[in-house]
Amino acid sequence: MKSYTVDDFLGDARRIVREHGVRDGLESIRKNTERLLGQPDLLETYVNMDEYKGHTVIGQDPETDIYVIVHGGRKGGTSPPHDHGPCSVIYGNFTGHTLMRRWNRLDDGGSEGPASLKMAREYTVGAGEATAFAEGDIHSIDYPDGAFFVRVTVGDVENQKTRRFDLERGIVEIDDRAARPG
Repeated sequence: MKSYTVDDFLGDARRIVREHGVRDGLESIRKNTERLLGQPDLLETYVNMDEYKGHTVIGQDPETDIYVIVHGGRKGGTSPPHDHGPCSVIYGNFTGHTLMRRWNRLDDGGSEGPASLKMAREYTVGAGEATAFAEGDIHSIDYPDGAFFVRVTVGDVENQKTRRFDLERGIVEIDDRAARPG
């Protein structure tokens, strides 16, 4: 059986976006992310583990601005509730698992200031599985040491202004990802 490469994935994603748009094509791209996760040599083929620092871009399509990024691994992590601004994102676990939480806004939905969230759903994404978040979907993630996941973004999330929620303080703030230090 032929290996499903990152280039194959990006070509399929480009076709899906052309034919269906991002929102209507997101589920098909998610399914193809699971197909990509099924490649047992994914990390060995695309990531130099001697230089790996927690994330590596392993593919990017200039036409659709879709990125394929390996995250996680050696040290686990957690994120507060956040969105990805104008970008859609798919998280797919290669190894281990990720605890996902989807959140609903209970307030007026402003970009900054007071904010109230309620957890809508909590679930685990296991190895070989992927989950998608459309533009504006609020979510948070937790993953243990040793969990590698692939994050597919439609748009360069790291150069966006996104929203980050602080549950303890009951606020939402703009996270200018491009202005983050190194």
